[in-house]
Amino acid sequence: MIWRFRPRPALDTTLAARLQEVTARPVREQGLNEDWIVVDVETGGLNPRVDPLLAIGAVRVTGGAIAVTPACELRLRQHEATTGDNILVHGITTGEQLAGAEPAAALLDWLAFAGGRPRLAYHAAFDRVALERASMAWLGLKDSAVWLDLALLAPLLLPTGPGFNRPLDDWLAHFGIPVYQRHGALADAYATAQLWLALLPLAHARGLTQLRQLLRFCRQARWLKSAPV
Repeated sequence: MIWRFRPRPALDTTLAARLQEVTARPVREQGLNEDWIVVDVETGGLNPRVDPLLAIGAVRVTGGAIAVTPACELRLRQHEATTGDNILVHGITTGEQLAGAEPAAALLDWLAFAGGRPRLAYHAAFDRVALERASMAWLGLKDSAVWLDLALLAPLLLPTGPGFNRPLDDWLAHFGIPVYQRHGALADAYATAQLWLALLPLAHARGLTQLRQLLRFCRQARWLKSAPV
């Protein structure tokens, strides 16, 4: 059976002090060439509202380039490992799940890496729910960072591309982005960051230069029908 979050334990003095340090005011306006955090998570199932957060992978993009170091790669220790079928999907073995970092400490490491910077993800709602739920469960913290979904932004910027509701692999193939590894949190974050770099010139060509403009642009997806599969 997949482990659900238990009641949040009290943080020890060290973790409580770190929590005060990493609580950053969210950035709500910045240029496209400033700092962005590209993130991907692995969970113990397909429902981020109930399934445990297993791993976080993230990279920073700044000045139109991916910062290779430092990167963020974290596995959260599980009270009970997920089933074998789930392991085939996320690739995190039983031993790796049981030997991961203490969840509160891992989440503090994630928040220290990300700060208040905007988050980018592909199908961002999944990653956002999983991370916000874990932060609330283990830290009692509601992360109010700004999120941008590349699964919405990509087809808006390039209507002739693969379209809405397509897997990340379709967009990587469209731009000729080589994929050496997929379906690990850090590898997927890196692949998503490469897609972001491919989309930046398209955003600039439309006169989109600020976070606020991109968020407004993405809201157009509410009034667009998904492209036929």
